[in-house]
Amino acid sequence: MSEVKKIRVEAKNKEEALEKAYNSFNEEVERDFKLEDISLNLLEEHKKVFGLFGNKLIYEAILELEDEIESKDGDFEVVVCDEGIFVEVYQPEGNGREVRMDMIEEVIEEKKIVEVDYGAISEALTLDGERVKIAERDHDLDLDAEVKVDISDDKMEAYISYTPPLGGKKLDLNQMIKRLNDEGVVFGIKEEEFAANFNPNELIERFLIATGQEPTPGKDGQINLNFDLNREQTKVNLREDGSVDFRNLDRIINVEAGDLLATRELAVEGKSGKNVKGETVPPEPVQDVKISAGENVELSEDGMSAIAEIEGQVVYAKDTINVLDVYTVKGDVDLTTGNIDFNGSVVVNQNVTEGMQIKAQGNVLIKGSVYGGIIEAEGQVVIKKGFVGAIKGEIRAKGDVEIKFVENASIFTEGSLIVEDAIMHSNIDVGEKVIVKKKKGLIVGGKVRAAKEIDAKIIGSNLATPTEIFVGVTPELRDEFTTKDALFKDKQDKLDQIIKNIKLLKKQREENAGKLSPKKQDLLNQLTRARFSIASEIEKIKAERNDLADKLKESKEGKVKASDTLYSGVLLTMGTSMKKIDESKERVQYYIDNGEVKSKPYS
Repeated sequence: MSEVKKIRVEAKNKEEALEKAYNSFNEEVERDFKLEDISLNLLEEHKKVFGLFGNKLIYEAILELEDEIESKDGDFEVVVCDEGIFVEVYQPEGNGREVRMDMIEEVIEEKKIVEVDYGAISEALTLDGERVKIAERDHDLDLDAEVKVDISDDKMEAYISYTPPLGGKKLDLNQMIKRLNDEGVVFGIKEEEFAANFNPNELIERFLIATGQEPTPGKDGQINLNFDLNREQTKVNLREDGSVDFRNLDRIINVEAGDLLATRELAVEGKSGKNVKGETVPPEPVQDVKISAGENVELSEDGMSAIAEIEGQVVYAKDTINVLDVYTVKGDVDLTTGNIDFNGSVVVNQNVTEGMQIKAQGNVLIKGSVYGGIIEAEGQVVIKKGFVGAIKGEIRAKGDVEIKFVENASIFTEGSLIVEDAIMHSNIDVGEKVIVKKKKGLIVGGKVRAAKEIDAKIIGSNLATPTEIFVGVTPELRDEFTTKDALFKDKQDKLDQIIKNIKLLKKQREENAGKLSPKKQDLLNQLTRARFSIASEIEKIKAERNDLADKLKESKEGKVKASDTLYSGVLLTMGTSMKKIDESKERVQYYIDNGEVKSKPYS
């Protein structure tokens, strides 16, 4: 049925009549329509009188509107009966959502249906309301409801899983709790919370049903160092005027003979808790520690303190305190000095020139700049001025790295990277944090990865310079997952398009008395074969992608913070999640919550 509206319009010509009719209908009709929906019939024509007046035309304007089709999403049903297992797909109406392969696959997995004919599923997706057999009936599926209780290895958590019956008996809440007790779970049961989520007809997977009471941990003995090697606890110096002195941080510390290097703190015992089986859980045993004095370090008689025997550089390696001699280069490291390979710490009073190398078992302090050089250190690296990598320059360190600025360089460290001014077009990979909060505080271009946190004033630029930020996952694993995920989505899109084309050809065949032209019939045959092939490929690619996703799940924590501006165009990769910044934001930090990249104000 359609809705028809008619009005009379007087005009000088057809164009004017259409415009007047459109305006009149627009005031009367609430639904949207176009000028092309209006037709005109000429009713009367009054010609000029003695050439003094123009023609007057009377039209009947007709607006015909088709009834609106209510949109309805497509749906499907998986039916288990004696003849086998069937799927019945109901096509959408209007602009409703279509049923996709992955929707059906999810239900099949929930029902534990095996040996599924994915080609038959793809056939069902092209039909409307017709049952298609996708697997043989396994009469072993006629089972009673099943309950599985999993207790963690430490017995501090119990999970309950419930599989609804397939033709068998259901279980009620009391029976579920009894099963739980039969498995020995008697403490910390969340009965009310479970009751609110339990439905005997629905699948439940690993619901946290009970938690134990954790023991109160004791405190291990510890060594308190009088020199700062922990970047996270390092504090900058404040000047009298309230400004921050970022230059004189003295992260590589020289000591005098007789200086107190460390003191020992004794262990404190903890208190017991209780597990889900009601058993007492003793606290973890505390460990006492002793100061390990290495080269040129003396212990006090009671073993509670360590003292430097000589003037030198403190190096803390493998839980041992050493005071090492320091090798000092008074000028540049260049062809006159040759490459440096030293078993202590190295101090360079000026610059490291292009192509030169420094290897140190301790720390490296360079008071000038590094131009295309290579620095390797078992400890920390401090470069008072800049590091211009000229693409081939590289730093590898096990401790923290501190530099004024970095340009076109690569830095790899197990510790943190603190940059005074900017990181530009460089490849950065650190095991702890990247901090660029001094002066410009800029990260722009290249790739910057940190296991825990990236904190800068500005990330990216107003020119949308490609800048990739990674937190919590190695680029290699991230790239492998991204490639596989893109391939999976591409195959899904191709299958969806093939199914749409098959539907269209079948509809044309139905409208043409069950016949298609030879060319279209050949195309239909090709699409049908391709559908079977791609459905099989999707199955394999999905399994490979899921394996990679499992490897990335542990990398869920991490923060990306910008105290000034995070510009559009920056690509964030946090754990298994990616987010391209489409709109610049000020004073913002991003974090992972339940697998999603979320933002909140900078803090």
